[in-house]
Amino acid sequence: MYLVFAEEIETDADISRRAVETLEQAFAQIVCRCGFNYHFEHGAEGWALVLTDVERPDCSPEPILTTYTKPRDAQHDLMSQAVDGRLRGHVAVDAAVFRRRTASAGLPVHGGH
Repeated sequence: MYLVFAEEIETDADISRRAVETLEQAFAQIVCRCGFNYHFEHGAEGWALVLTDVERPDCSPEPILTTYTKPRDAQHDLMSQAVDGRLRGHVAVDAAVFRRRTASAGLPVHGGH
């Protein structure tokens, strides 16, 4: 399970409304919120995640790259990179990691599974 945050990670939040089951769902939510189309492109050096801003294609971000060669591994790596905050500040965090970190810091978190 992943928690999807827009622009900043909140600690005192109802996390249940941010929860999605898979990395793919988190990635899709972030790409949609950012207004991007995307596709995976295979090249000589590995794979690329090519993102296009639907409203302003000239403002599209640079492709995200990976050296993984197997399509499944490459797509997982590229989606993981895409949800790390580099796309307009949107972040997806593994829910268990988020709970551990907020608990160890003594911060309140509401909701979740």
